[in-house]
Amino acid sequence: AQWVAEQGNRSETDGLRYGMLEIPTHELYALVDISEQNLEDSAFDMESEIRMEAAEQFALAEGTAGVVGDGVGKPFGFLDADAGIAETNSGTATTIADAEGQANGLLTLKHALKTAYVRNATWALNRTTLGSVRKLKDADKNYIWMPGIAQGKPNTIDGDPYVEMPDMPSEGAGAFPIAYGDFSRAYTLVDRIQMSMLRDPYTQATSGNIRFLFRRRLGGQV
Repeated sequence: AQWVAEQGNRSETDGLRYGMLEIPTHELYALVDISEQNLEDSAFDMESEIRMEAAEQFALAEGTAGVVGDGVGKPFGFLDADAGIAETNSGTATTIADAEGQANGLLTLKHALKTAYVRNATWALNRTTLGSVRKLKDADKNYIWMPGIAQGKPNTIDGDPYVEMPDMPSEGAGAFPIAYGDFSRAYTLVDRIQMSMLRDPYTQATSGNIRFLFRRRLGGQV
């Protein structure tokens, strides 16, 4: 955007570019064979149990791919991005705390983010790292982890919400244990087909089995 006089000439404001970016979708599947007699004689609904287990395992696989996926036959994880994501070095080779046990690294990371993305920013880390974060203090010896019960909202890290991601690496030399940003702007997740289940009583009929085939298609990348 440029300022212009009342009757000044206006030329195209260059700099805005649009293009096409393909986000391929990949397929997840699970195949389970179970005997007809097991389905008939179980004291509880085995079919429902299988469906619930498949949904949980699909969620685990999707979560791993969204964080560390290499993009080969699976979504591209944000930790595998080669460019476009800044990093902040903090702490020592073994911990995210600095030499005085303070949270300067996390605060530097937070304030490195552009203002426009801070409003919806979220921390992402695993539970082990969260345990270390809860011990961190600022220069005034105040904990940066804040219990939500005192504020009427979820627990926060220096005022911002966090999400536990089990697939984030733990703190250590050369690792990236914490991510921070507006993930709705930074990462695109494509849900092509939700999890579906095919109950096949024919393929394994001569073996006395029922086959369940689950599939889902999705993609994602920075």
